[in-house]
Amino acid sequence: MSDLQRLDRRVWWLVGGALLLSLAITAWDHWGRWHTPRLEVRNFVMLWLYWAPRLAGLPLLVGLWLRWRIERGARRWRHPVYAALVLVGLWSSWIEPYWIRVRHTTLSGIPAEAQPLKLALVADIHWGLFFRDRQLDDLVNRLNAMDVDAVIVAGDWTHEPTQDLRAGFAPLARLRHPVWGVLGNHDVQAPGPKLTAPLREALTQHGVRLIEGQAVPLKGWELVGLDDQWGGRPQPQIERLWPGGLSNDSTRRLVVVHQPDTVALLPKGAAFLSMAGHTHGGQIWIPGFSPWFLRKTNSLQPWWNGLYGTRAGQLLVTPGVGTIGLPARLGVRPTIDRIDLVR
Repeated sequence: MSDLQRLDRRVWWLVGGALLLSLAITAWDHWGRWHTPRLEVRNFVMLWLYWAPRLAGLPLLVGLWLRWRIERGARRWRHPVYAALVLVGLWSSWIEPYWIRVRHTTLSGIPAEAQPLKLALVADIHWGLFFRDRQLDDLVNRLNAMDVDAVIVAGDWTHEPTQDLRAGFAPLARLRHPVWGVLGNHDVQAPGPKLTAPLREALTQHGVRLIEGQAVPLKGWELVGLDDQWGGRPQPQIERLWPGGLSNDSTRRLVVVHQPDTVALLPKGAAFLSMAGHTHGGQIWIPGFSPWFLRKTNSLQPWWNGLYGTRAGQLLVTPGVGTIGLPARLGVRPTIDRIDLVR
C-alpha cells in the first residue's frame, strides 16, 4: 500500500468520524427547542444537515482529491464532479446564508400629506434551527448602521427556536430605530410550535410593536398590519380597515403582510405600497423548477422577489434573511430591503 493510499484511508476514516460527531452534536442541539408537533424527527434530520457539512465538508473534499490522485482510467473523473457538487453544497451552506445584501428601491410620487420616508424591510428571520444568535446580532448591527426612519419585519421570526425566546431575541433591544412588524405562519402554528403568546411577549419586551389588524401613524402615513393568511384571519381585518372596499387614506397607506397572496385580497388601490416576505425568493434558485415549486407550496400569485404592480397597488416582496427546510441559500442572497419613499 502506497503512502497516498494510507493517507486516503485515514481521511475517509476522518470523514466517517466527523459524520458520527455531527450526529452527537445534533442530538445535543435538538434538545431544549420548541418543536412543531410530530415533526421532531424531521427537525433532527434538518439539524444534522446543518452540522454535518461544517464538520465533514473539508475532509470530504480532501478525500475526493486523493481518490482522483490514486485512481486511473475513465472512473477517475467521477471525483472532480463529486467535488464540484460538494463545493456547491458548502458554498450554499457556509457562505451565501451569511452574505447579507442591502437592496435599494426608490418610489416617487408620494401623497402631498405624507412625508418622505426611509424604511428597512426584513422578513423570515427564522431564528432557531439555522439562523443563530451571532446572525441575529449581525443583522441588528447592519440595521443600526442604516439611515432609516423605521424597521419593518414582515413575519416568520422563528423556526423551531430554543425555549427562552426572551433571551434569544434580546439583540432586538439594541435597535436604534422604531420596529413594527407582523407574525408569519411559522409564528402562529401554520406550521409551527405553539409559541405565539410567549413570542409576542418577548418581542414586545424588546421594543417591537406588532400591528396585525391595526393602522398606526408614521410621518403622515398609515402603517397597516394584517394577519398571516394561513394561521390568521386577515379578511375580517381588511373588511374593517377598508369598509366597503374603500378608504380615504388608501393613497397614504403602507401595508405589512407576511404572505404576498394576502395582497390579492385587498381592494383596488388599497395602498401606496404593500410589503411581504414568506417566499424566501425561492431560497435555492433552480431555473424552471423554483417558480413551479413556489406556485405549488408558497404562493398562488407569481410574486416571489422584488417589486410588482398589483390591483391593490405596488408590492415589494423581500427574499428574507433566514432559511428553512434546508440550511442553505443558492442564488438568492439574504436581503435587507431599503425603501425610499420620495416626492
